[in-house]
Amino acid sequence: MEDTREIHTKDLLATIAEVESDNNYNAYFGNATNTEIKFTSMPVGDVLEWQRVFVAEGNASSAVGRYQFIDSTLRGLVNQLNIDQNTIFSEELQDTLAEALLERRGVREYVDSRISREEFAHNLSKEWAALPKAKGDNPQQSYYADDGLNKARLSVDEIYASIATVRRI
Repeated sequence: MEDTREIHTKDLLATIAEVESDNNYNAYFGNATNTEIKFTSMPVGDVLEWQRVFVAEGNASSAVGRYQFIDSTLRGLVNQLNIDQNTIFSEELQDTLAEALLERRGVREYVDSRISREEFAHNLSKEWAALPKAKGDNPQQSYYADDGLNKARLSVDEIYASIATVRRI
């Protein structure tokens, strides 16, 4: 029988948000301190359009929000979770979307001991470029270190410590 208790991920998400966006729900690539563009007041469809235009203007990434969702990830989550594009890209929605990414990257498998802490950390690094890849060559580096845009902003020990807070409640 599957354990259906809620999984506590708040501390892990806070760690991710800190290194991805300095905990700013209105951050965007290159501007973690943004206060002018209010993504948290925009419909998801408008955020997706803003991302399209931002990249079309020559910017290197479409990442927005507390968890730095790139356009393809955001669009995929909207489709997966059947979210109306008129839904506001609020703090609550961003947290819900980030929870869905944790699911995608194996949070349940980790809590149920079906994957190791190292594997879960590595999976997370594929989603969030500011996290270290935690295994392989240069485990301290971002999974995306070779793209010239991204670097890990957390040590392997720090991501392991944050992962250790994940549990069923």
